Amino acid sequence: MSKHIQYGKTFGLFYDAYRKFCRENSPDGKPNSETPEMFRQWFIFNFVSSMDDATCCQLFLRDLNHELTHIYLKDENLMDFFKTVEIRDLEGIKTYIKDNGQSVVLNNDDQLENLTTGINFGICLHIPRKSQGFVFAYSLYDISNEFRIFVNHGMEQYHISSNEIEDKKSIVYTDQEINEITKLAINLLSYIYCFPDCLVDGAPHDVKTENNHYLNISDKVVDVTEKAAAGVVIPHFRRGYFKRLSSDFYKNKKGQIVFVHETIVNGVAKTLEEK
Repeated sequence: MSKHIQYGKTFGLFYDAYRKFCRENSPDGKPNSETPEMFRQWFIFNFVSSMDDATCCQLFLRDLNHELTHIYLKDENLMDFFKTVEIRDLEGIKTYIKDNGQSVVLNNDDQLENLTTGINFGICLHIPRKSQGFVFAYSLYDISNEFRIFVNHGMEQYHISSNEIEDKKSIVYTDQEINEITKLAINLLSYIYCFPDCLVDGAPHDVKTENNHYLNISDKVVDVTEKAAAGVVIPHFRRGYFKRLSSDFYKNKKGQIVFVHETIVNGVAKTLEEK
């Protein structure tokens, strides 16, 4: 009998703290309609010192309310693929957030008093055979049109701005870990936008919450596969990048995100578009 694959958890520390809070502040130890707001006030008073702290608490409460999308990678190699694809275009991501996100109030800085409005889309990404997953919150600010990605991974949390992504001298390009996480977050959305059929309903056997999906590998990003020990299939991914088709030349495909992969013709690298 095959073993169940274990997936990395998200908001683990928050759920531990929330359960403890319920035990200490509810007569029967269980949450009621007032518990989330009580927990929010308690957490902000005791722990919040930055915009990222406040954002993480807000996302956790949204997850309690089943508002975040949970995605389970069917193959951990897909994460490595996302981390290697270069970022060429952010406009397609902004469009996806506009179409799929929700209007929210956003903190503008660490003062936690300068509030603004925008659109936010949250994902909990679960990786097979890893202890920790990733929480990504993609925010598009109404007035400035700035795009920010909030990242939570275990004890770490920070945000990345489109201003940094567009500046080749910023920490996004000088810090390898942040560079890979930025690519992971952006290419994850680009991939879902480009290959929507790869996102299918479902969750591991022990997951009882709502809004869960598996993410499969598209044949269009794989060159070849090989079998390793014990019959494990290892995909070899194509080199390429995602881009949004903005020219009128593309007519019916204008506005779509496509995967542009490199191929070698007579010793020269060429690009081909896949959808």
